[in-house]
Amino acid sequence: MTKQTIQVAINGTGFAADYTAKTYGMIPHRNGVDIELAGVVSGRRENAEKFAASHNVSAIFESHAEMLAVVRPTIDNICCANFAHGPYTMEAAQASVPVIVLEKPPVIWPGYAEGRTAAAAQKKCESMDYLTEVFDVVRDAGSKLLYAEDFVYFDGMKGIVELLTEAQKTGKGKVLYQRGVCAHQGSHAPAYDTPEKSGGGALFNKACHPLGPALFLKQVEGVLANGKPIRPVSVSAAALQVLKHQPEGTGEFFRVMQNVDDFGRLTVVFEDQTIAEVIGHDLSISGIRNEFSVITDFAQYDLRVNPNNENELFMPQSEHAGNLLVREKLPTVQGTSFPRPNQFYSHGYVSEMNDAVACALNENQYPQSGALMAWDTMTILMAGYESSEQAGAAVDITEFTTNGRQFEDREIPNPALFGSVFQRA
Repeated sequence: MTKQTIQVAINGTGFAADYTAKTYGMIPHRNGVDIELAGVVSGRRENAEKFAASHNVSAIFESHAEMLAVVRPTIDNICCANFAHGPYTMEAAQASVPVIVLEKPPVIWPGYAEGRTAAAAQKKCESMDYLTEVFDVVRDAGSKLLYAEDFVYFDGMKGIVELLTEAQKTGKGKVLYQRGVCAHQGSHAPAYDTPEKSGGGALFNKACHPLGPALFLKQVEGVLANGKPIRPVSVSAAALQVLKHQPEGTGEFFRVMQNVDDFGRLTVVFEDQTIAEVIGHDLSISGIRNEFSVITDFAQYDLRVNPNNENELFMPQSEHAGNLLVREKLPTVQGTSFPRPNQFYSHGYVSEMNDAVACALNENQYPQSGALMAWDTMTILMAGYESSEQAGAAVDITEFTTNGRQFEDREIPNPALFGSVFQRA
């Protein structure tokens, strides 16, 4: 059997790059396929050297362009600081990279790089213009874009899609109300509290996570019913700085943001007049909170991803656990806690990268979370800041969604290829 090698490039050496590198060693086995971590690039060479040694990466590079030219990757993972997402995506497409895995958010407002200020409505329009440019380059190059929203790839999401598929055969299958939360006590990324590098705070970088599956399920519902995704049409939101305005000492167990929001809430209305409400915040004192709930016309499905009570641990003293992190962002394991073994699986990362590899191996297969997901997510996040600036007023986004950019069939999810998690009776 002739071995096929998938060359993987990684941009960045932080948290996202770390789990990306580890995840490639955990995807389902395929006979005759090798996955090589062929190159890594970082803004600091010493970071790249440490990362390469830690993850057995074949080579380090000074720039993204140089890595593309030398490695010619099959998959390029853009998991660096947010401000580089747009430029790197275009560079990868122009270098004919077959699969581009783009971490969230897809881009940030281009005015940051120019030192400008503007109202949120102008930022929204300019950001969508920029994203149009990026996506046009990707489309023209024929590259496949996987928008790396891991919440879409939860096993529970696959279960909901399976149930929707079956329910629609019986005349049911309407998603009515969705709600979700992503929270912890503040990102450790140095760039997070710098808008020109991160693009925003909790609304932009945390509420985006539960927003992903909410958008995906409406896309799938529409595709199953009549071959056309159901799109969002309006947004109302709040983006607030809570801890910054509290008395000294309040932020002892948190990272207090000075320049970005630490609480974000989005209410999204879809064209069929159904609702999704999602929250992202940096106010969780007990570690990460990843939760998602769906009410349909045939069932309610609640995903308690992290924490859940599948595993329970009691420790009188935390020192006996050494430096083990039993659950992301958990500040102490003393007392009772709920460990999350193999967190990369439960958080969807393995399934996400498995989708990228499947798309690399099959020229006719395209990512489930792709350009459509990235586009609607970016639209809603930027409109969310506009709504917050207007005291929560509803913002119409149809000029970007139902009446806006058109997406090709390959850029729309295919529920039949999403995967299954349930056995059959």
